[in-house]
Amino acid sequence: MNEIFGIPSHPLIVHASVVLLPLALVGVILCLVRPSWRSALIYPTVVLGGIGAFTAILATQSGEWLQERVQDSQLVSNHQQLGEMARNFAILFAGALLVWGVRELVVVNETIKSGFLKDFLSPKWMGTLITVGLVLFGTLTTVWIVQAGHSGAKAAWHGKVGAPRPGSGENGGG
Repeated sequence: MNEIFGIPSHPLIVHASVVLLPLALVGVILCLVRPSWRSALIYPTVVLGGIGAFTAILATQSGEWLQERVQDSQLVSNHQQLGEMARNFAILFAGALLVWGVRELVVVNETIKSGFLKDFLSPKWMGTLITVGLVLFGTLTTVWIVQAGHSGAKAAWHGKVGAPRPGSGENGGG
């Protein structure tokens, strides 16, 4: 899936991660700020994060394919490194979201009445640890996605946009 309709898929796929992963972080924050919204938001937030992490993996793979076909530069190399870190943080964030969702099912909704999973996830410190992990990994994911996106835009557009055309209406020209 390296091309879609004859164009590289990387710029298209990456936008799913750019939208879904920060949106999942917003979902986490809303659940923390408004606990009454938690039951309605937790599972859609987990799904958004999971799909976002999956698309981050796809974006990395399609980016590697594209990197072999563009002129090598420091900008492209920097983008690749930032993209790989964003993918890694996205996977950690998705993992934390999954544990959060399972804890909600097992402990809060009492889907499982007893057993190892309930005993492991029930302590208050575990809930605190999961919350810290969610906020930490969600924030790191979002920061790295922004950095990777910015570096990707610089790599794609550096030196390709010039001054406005005369009469374009910009800078008093029409």
